[in-house]
Amino acid sequence: VAWNYDGSLLASGSEDGTVRLWTPDGQEKGTLRGHSAAVNSVAFSPDSKYVASGSGEFGKSDNSVRIWEVATGKEVCSLKGHDCPVL
Repeated sequence: VAWNYDGSLLASGSEDGTVRLWTPDGQEKGTLRGHSAAVNSVAFSPDSKYVASGSGEFGKSDNSVRIWEVATGKEVCSLKGHDCPVL
């Protein structure tokens, strides 16, 4: 999990391959879908416009980092090439 710079949004990664965005009072603001394996790490960009998510499990092929635009929930790019899970 990771908070954005001003504490107004929380990102959480899950074994279901999603990243979810939450307000401090627990309201879900969006679900980012694209990974095919567990999301092991999340981090906001310094300006909170983007979220990076790291994914992967041994024996599965999605050992990637994905960059998401927070405002739209769209995937900006996918960084592939790791042989093992991204932590």
